[in-house]
Amino acid sequence: MAILDEDGFARLLKAPLTEHIFFIFGDDSYLKEVYSQRLMKAVLPDETLKFFNFHVYEDDETALDEIFADADTPPMMAEKNCFLIKNYPLDSLGEKALKALEEPLREVPDSSVLIFHYPTVDFTGMRRDYPKWAGVIELFRRCGTAVELSHRTPKKTAQMLVRGAASRGTSIDAKTAEYMIDLCGDDLATLLNEFNKLCSFADGKPITKEMVDETVTKSVEASVFDISAMIFSGNADRAFEIVYELLRLKTPVQPILGALNQSYMTVYRYKTAKAAGRSIAELLTDMGYKADQGYIFQKIASPASRCSMEKVRRSLEILIEADVKSKSTAASPHTLLTEVIAELCAV
Repeated sequence: MAILDEDGFARLLKAPLTEHIFFIFGDDSYLKEVYSQRLMKAVLPDETLKFFNFHVYEDDETALDEIFADADTPPMMAEKNCFLIKNYPLDSLGEKALKALEEPLREVPDSSVLIFHYPTVDFTGMRRDYPKWAGVIELFRRCGTAVELSHRTPKKTAQMLVRGAASRGTSIDAKTAEYMIDLCGDDLATLLNEFNKLCSFADGKPITKEMVDETVTKSVEASVFDISAMIFSGNADRAFEIVYELLRLKTPVQPILGALNQSYMTVYRYKTAKAAGRSIAELLTDMGYKADQGYIFQKIASPASRCSMEKVRRSLEILIEADVKSKSTAASPHTLLTEVIAELCAV
């Protein structure tokens, strides 16, 4: 079976459940939790039977052989048993061990549903950076159902916010919703928390851009993008103001440096593709992005045009040096980030 995305998994759950081996992964913790709960509800619709037929295994506290042995047990007063295996480190298994799992997975009886669920594992960039996880996914694609629940596109998330506002007795237009997503990031757990706060603040009035600015907390990524944009446009004073605000909020240095590095890497990829005559669609394919992530590069097109490739490379060198320094010296966050922003502005 092909790897299912959110829409495909939602359709599968609407029909009578026929699959019984699931591997749920992706970079959106909220969606992974929501859909795991829906799947468990589809397996055991009667809550009163959970005591007998619902079993949870945390990390690697129980060996896989024991879990497979438990799965051979018939359900009690229900059609199915449900086995939730959380954060089991399948990526630590070698190629031979993974191959050996294929037979026991195929032998699990239809009356037992196994759900391998990874609520706390960040799969960002997994297909490029974690080949062992790619092997795990391929195993479940062959033997069961692999489901990737990753961040929604801004357009799809904005539609959800528009519907959510209406259900809360207020309203927000799609453009304002997308603006909020730009500020808060695309992690649904964080976004919905900020959205609930915003709806309460609106108190029945239509939500405006000004309300968003006044109420929501910017994500580190959004703030760092603003820093990069200010540096590219030559507004050093504003770049420093944003950095000092992040430090005032006690934001750790590593996420700030990581987001800065990602911002400059995005510019580098965009400029490299443009110089080679490649379109954004071709760039997405070449770099392993999803087809609907073109907005990432459209967003940085204007800032990128203000900086030569040589300057982008030099900026990345500065960020690499700063990352090493942050891990090997006792320099204060204030001093380190001030030096980094000053060097980037000088470039």
